[in-house]
Amino acid sequence: CTIDHCPLSSIKTPLSPFSYLTMVDAACRIAGKDEIYIFAGRHYGRVRFSKGGPEHSLAAGPTLLSKGWNTLPKMGFGTVDTVVPVPGHDDQLYVFFGGRYAKIKLENYDDSFVNDGARPIASGWKSLVQAGFDTVDAAMLTPGTKNEMYFFRGLHYVRLDNSTDKIVNKVAPIAEGWPSLVQAGFDCVDAIVPNLSGQDLYYVFNGDQFAVIKVDSSRRDTLVSPPKTISSSWQALEKWV
Repeated sequence: CTIDHCPLSSIKTPLSPFSYLTMVDAACRIAGKDEIYIFAGRHYGRVRFSKGGPEHSLAAGPTLLSKGWNTLPKMGFGTVDTVVPVPGHDDQLYVFFGGRYAKIKLENYDDSFVNDGARPIASGWKSLVQAGFDTVDAAMLTPGTKNEMYFFRGLHYVRLDNSTDKIVNKVAPIAEGWPSLVQAGFDCVDAIVPNLSGQDLYYVFNGDQFAVIKVDSSRRDTLVSPPKTISSSWQALEKWV
């Protein structure tokens, strides 16, 4: 979240090499695997889920981004704000940090550039500029569509068409367009990632809490599991998130 728009409780403050105010900066599912990458501060980890159940374990990490990724340190990305799949390309990811982004390919945990390094958001996403999003807090693919994506920044969100780089729905407050997040008490979003159940469920992270919501193919959202603290439910993130 941006400092201007989010509660002070969700702003990251260094405490020790592995300790921050509990917060997930970004998360993304790893295509073809029952695993999710979790990014927190300068570290990331790979969380593995059991098939058909909520049980999970830390498959790898926590590791410094500068040591575990080929592309991110080359672009000066010591942390990341958002990681989201490229529509239509399961092995490609958009990675946002500050006012820049990059498109990378991830294959067997090995990352490489699709384009030549990082670009300013302003030069690559005219729709985000039009929306007033000079940075991005979180993003997700829009269920029921091929090319559309939701982007969140501060208290607002927008829906874009990635293939045409145009706004599909105008910028609106999260409080007006996401009943599930209102019910959860989330006025902004730090990270959002699909649950591996394949039932249109998503983990949404806000500060030291997370909730589970459902977003179906008609883009209707409902709260499935009320907010809980990350520390109480994500044992794989203990002591480093």
